[in-house]
Amino acid sequence: MTQQDAPQLAADTKTELWDTIVIGAGPAGLSAALMLTRGRRRVLVIDHGVPRNRFTDHMHGVLGHEGRAPGELRRIGRAEVEAHEGVFEDAEVATVTSVVNDDGTRVLVALKDGRVFRARAVVAATGLRDELPNVPGLRALWGRGVYACPFCDGYEHRDRPIAVLATGDHSDMKAHLLRQWSADLVLLVNGSFTLGDAESRALAARGIRVERSGVDEVLADSDGRLRGVRLASGTELELEAIFTNPDFVPLTGMLEGVDVRGPEHPDARVWVVGNAGDARANVPVSIGQGAAAGGEVAFALLMDEIAAATD
Repeated sequence: MTQQDAPQLAADTKTELWDTIVIGAGPAGLSAALMLTRGRRRVLVIDHGVPRNRFTDHMHGVLGHEGRAPGELRRIGRAEVEAHEGVFEDAEVATVTSVVNDDGTRVLVALKDGRVFRARAVVAATGLRDELPNVPGLRALWGRGVYACPFCDGYEHRDRPIAVLATGDHSDMKAHLLRQWSADLVLLVNGSFTLGDAESRALAARGIRVERSGVDEVLADSDGRLRGVRLASGTELELEAIFTNPDFVPLTGMLEGVDVRGPEHPDARVWVVGNAGDARANVPVSIGQGAAAGGEVAFALLMDEIAAATD
């Protein structure tokens, strides 16, 4: 989108020029917003209220927050940002457009309801969507017995029956990793890839069973949690957890055509943090990326101000 194509400010749009607009109020976005508001920057956080980790009841491996509900961390983070005069808008972003205006506007953020906000910088912490294997019953149990990250959820299922639902080459390595948590482990190949002789021997040597029959259905118990799987052979396996590798789809469509801050675009005024740019970033990593971006944005704004003052 060119500057000539930029969305026009509606008459009822808030005309304030924000130092930074943060898109997304998850761990990365809230961390960036907190750094910036503590730096006495005017920050608007726009969030559509549909976080990636809404499917799970507890976070793990988050120092100081072990076992806390994800929604509780977001509530605490939002309160901290608001306590430092950050402002929140519950809405969904449609487009982000880079501009260079005499009034200091570098980015326009258009919402799906038609409003447009002006900013000197944007931090996009929009997360990603997990595309799960197409197995009946799997999606319904995501976060309730079906997981992606062993370090996030493996400990709670230690020494219990665990399966790895293969999604392609190298799925056997996920099974080897999960052997650290349980000896009662099965790799469900499900037709997704072919195990070579060396890989099969390595799995057998570590006591990891291999099930080559397809998976017809993932089964839930009466409480809506994982009970096991039914194989194409008709056999049912009782399981306490399934780990798999989803396809990670970044939710960055609103940034199409926009330069993002990095080595190729060192002067861009849009930063991408958390899962929007790094699918492997867990909650602590996302918090760290948000804090780092907040510092970088503050420094970029400072340099703009020095340049303007000395022109």
